[in-house]
Amino acid sequence: MWRWETSAGRRSCFVLALATSALRFFKDMKKQIGSKKLLFSFVLIACTFILLSFFYQNILAGAGRFLAPEGVGRADVVILESTELVRDEAVRIGVRLLSSGKVNCLVVVYQNAENEKIFGRPLNYDLFLTQELEHLGLKKDQIQVIGVPKEHPITLTEAQIVLSNLSGNGVKSAILLTESFHARRSYWTYKQVGSPLGIEIIPFPYFMNYHNETWWQNSQGIREFLEESLKFLYYLLRGYVPLKSLVEV
Repeated sequence: MWRWETSAGRRSCFVLALATSALRFFKDMKKQIGSKKLLFSFVLIACTFILLSFFYQNILAGAGRFLAPEGVGRADVVILESTELVRDEAVRIGVRLLSSGKVNCLVVVYQNAENEKIFGRPLNYDLFLTQELEHLGLKKDQIQVIGVPKEHPITLTEAQIVLSNLSGNGVKSAILLTESFHARRSYWTYKQVGSPLGIEIIPFPYFMNYHNETWWQNSQGIREFLEESLKFLYYLLRGYVPLKSLVEV
């Protein structure tokens, strides 16, 4: 019986088998497409791998910027998009925008599922959030809290409720403060809903546990990038966001 005595021997046999298979493959391809086309294809593949090895970080960073576009300018309000609970980091950024004069009002949006109680969250969450923001020095006329139902499609339902409310108050522009790679899907959903209402949306993503420029080095960054890529594609296929969202900011 044939036995491989060492790991080095196993590696040698594997490399030999791989080289033999590759050689056989290229011989078959040579018969089918000719030497010149085969050489051109090989050079093209080799160049692609070389470029990817040198520029993969730039490519991945560009993909991160695509899913998390960032606009500039001032607006009437800043919308803090949240889930069932509001993050401290989002509040700090929103208050900073308010203090710098870039916005006039802080709009806190949270999800309020009727059949799901959140442990530790006060029953009157609107009042609780308002009081906490007042403790930070904000005035009542600078605060607006909007609870939205957790109904699918969640982001679209949220945008329709929030922007309808703001439009009734005469708001014409809003900075949308969104966490990480959810930014592009949220921005284009709000933009799609806000355009007929005459409300301009400015995207403003923030990252808590990793940096946008190195997201692939963090397991949470990889997971959120993949999840939001699929969700953005779903919104695109369902028509919740337009095709131009693939190329425009």
